[in-house]
Amino acid sequence: MPASRVNRRALAAILLIGVSSGCGGLDQANAAGVTPGDLVSEVATRLATPGPAYTATYRVAGGDTAHVTRSLTPDRTAYDYPGGRLIRTPAAVTSCTPDVCTATDPGDAVTLPETSGLVTDARVVALLEAAALDSYPEVTQRDTTLAGRNATCLAITGVERAEMSSFDVCVTVEGTLAGFRGDGIDVVLTEYAPTAEERDFTVPPGARLVDRRSK
Repeated sequence: MPASRVNRRALAAILLIGVSSGCGGLDQANAAGVTPGDLVSEVATRLATPGPAYTATYRVAGGDTAHVTRSLTPDRTAYDYPGGRLIRTPAAVTSCTPDVCTATDPGDAVTLPETSGLVTDARVVALLEAAALDSYPEVTQRDTTLAGRNATCLAITGVERAEMSSFDVCVTVEGTLAGFRGDGIDVVLTEYAPTAEERDFTVPPGARLVDRRSK
């Protein structure tokens, strides 16, 4: 059996260790021949793999509250933050202020305004993938519970290939972002519901919709 497959299986078992394990998971990973890069890659895969629908409430830097809602049928994500909302659906990417929403052509990648306080899963996955390929990242693992969800947290430093040289990230067992800290972003999961309300994917009441899609 290829060594990479053995490492993946050992790593998967390590990541399922209970929350009482603290940093022991990383020690056991090292003993099993799993590198820090393997651990980072596994967490990136968990976050990148579509999971169940959910609504996540976050505390962001400054103490404000923001929400992320995700559904899979169809694949949609809504980011609701103080002063705005961004909705990604197969039909459009719609960016809203309290008074105006602008719809543009659909796409997988979305860019949130810095004032949102949020970070997209895609951006975190890109950071993790870059760290996994780095030669000498320093990775510290801990397991915790946030908003009642078990999560694996990684503190990563010394990264040369990513846009951030150091950052902390937590991902739940379901694959939901539970926390991120780095480059002025500070996001912590405070509430979690395994549902996605249809109203979260609609233009806020009273906002004017400007359609700038090419078709």
